[in-house]
Amino acid sequence: MIKSIRLLFQGKKGFDRNINLYLLTSLLINIGFGVIEADFNLYILSMDISPDFLGIILSLTPFAQAFAAIPLGFLAEKIGNKRSLILVNLIVGSSYFIRAISPNQKLIMLGSFLVGTVQAGYFIIQMPFISHYAGEQRDKEYSFASIAHYSARAIGNLIGGFLPVLLGSIFLTETSTFRSILVFASMLIIFGTVPLFLLKKDKPADTSKISLSPYLHGIDKNTVKFATVEFFLGTGFGFLMFFMNVIFVFYYKSNLQSYGTMSAVMIIPTIIFLIVGPTLAKRYGGLRIILITRIFSAVFAFLTIITTKTLFGATAYLLFRSFIGLGTSLWLSFASSVSTQRSRAATSTWLEITFQVGFAIAAFGGGQLIARNAYPALGIISSVSMLIVFILTRLFFGKKYLTTNQV
Repeated sequence: MIKSIRLLFQGKKGFDRNINLYLLTSLLINIGFGVIEADFNLYILSMDISPDFLGIILSLTPFAQAFAAIPLGFLAEKIGNKRSLILVNLIVGSSYFIRAISPNQKLIMLGSFLVGTVQAGYFIIQMPFISHYAGEQRDKEYSFASIAHYSARAIGNLIGGFLPVLLGSIFLTETSTFRSILVFASMLIIFGTVPLFLLKKDKPADTSKISLSPYLHGIDKNTVKFATVEFFLGTGFGFLMFFMNVIFVFYYKSNLQSYGTMSAVMIIPTIIFLIVGPTLAKRYGGLRIILITRIFSAVFAFLTIITTKTLFGATAYLLFRSFIGLGTSLWLSFASSVSTQRSRAATSTWLEITFQVGFAIAAFGGGQLIARNAYPALGIISSVSMLIVFILTRLFFGKKYLTTNQV
């Protein structure tokens, strides 16, 4: 463990300047995302909007992300990663602001849709962006990107958990309290654009040859396999992740502060897993570790929902998210190394598309289940989905890659 930490942070010193700036932006915007994740569902429910309509609102973003993935890939190639990331971040922050500033349901839906039209850009651009500047430190840089992501989300969740209580006496209603917090989080995301202006200019030398070829003709058998697995990963993650704050308040009969505290504590096992992940992958093989994380994710998803005890459920969910984090970091690295140069753009794009379709289905279906107080079904569907992820990953890649240490 100590050796893994030392090796990881020794490698950090040699990171490209662009990667360091990207990590700074990731920290800032994910704090904002964490606050929104903690408070948005309860903000909607505080206005007496039904849970099934909440599911519709939440599903608009991933559905839009799925349809916008390929155009965003074009955009990144056409104008470069720097301009694309700036544009994506400004639109995402502004869209979250639109979604929070008014109780008008149509405006909230518009904001959710606009978020989805560009938010896929974070994922679409990340794989080729990090791979381009990584050199021999690909695993370490993916790990640091994941650490920045999860650390900031945890901080944001903690802030989002306690701010409603701290600010409740200042504002007249619960709704106005949540709204002010969400507006603050949106502005933080917009402010997170600042480091992106310092990225090196990377506009392609020749944009005249950009076409659908990388996204369609670049699809190979591995692309289809990765995309299929990613769909079930989206449903397995989404059914719990989208509604965990609601589960805490209405199923565990706990409170938002407990949710925020659990989310902050979550960063401890998550970072430990991410730090030792590259070492484990190098020693035992990346795919083998990925498969192990899928099994544990399925188990802890089930344990999260079989209880109404806050401590037991929170611990199970904490471990569920930690194994998801470790598996995702290694999965992206595995996909990057297994994909050919010709298929890499297609693989990155279609991973995002199918994940977001699964995510959207989870948001919509989860809202319907909550409206019927069918909370246990959330964890059961999540667990079954993660088992399917394990089976498909083993079936598609096990025969070739379990006998090697390829990540």
